[in-house]
Amino acid sequence: EFFQSEGLRPTVYSYIVGDVTIELARMIDHALPGQIVVGDFHVDMRENDTGAIKRIGTSEFIERTRQSLSNLEGMELSGENVESIQCYLTGERLDSGQFGVKRYILRDKHGLSRKVYNAKVNIYRSGGGPIYLGFQTGDLDGFVYETEEYV
Repeated sequence: EFFQSEGLRPTVYSYIVGDVTIELARMIDHALPGQIVVGDFHVDMRENDTGAIKRIGTSEFIERTRQSLSNLEGMELSGENVESIQCYLTGERLDSGQFGVKRYILRDKHGLSRKVYNAKVNIYRSGGGPIYLGFQTGDLDGFVYETEEYV
């Protein structure tokens, strides 16, 4: 954390700095308003059935998140009960009929690149309309990236 005093005044402002904050700021700089971007990462996770530690990537992490979202069913949101929440990484429909997941390569003003995914969250409520967060792949007009690839 970085503290910066303002001239001769006793007011002090605090700024959070660090590698994670810088990476996040660079991803947000490319994101469209209302878009959800998720960085490409790997993390060690414990397997529920065996207890073994397994290294997983972004796609599998989001899939595991989807499974745990059922714990929120029945919760009240905006005066309505949550029936289900769907969270997923987006892509286009493949010839097989399934959806592929697209990974985007962003390049910042310093020439550094990072890989990100576009994510979507749909919240379905009883008695109320759904709440949609983020965008489908086809709605990303204006999202600037260097290249894209299917994973």
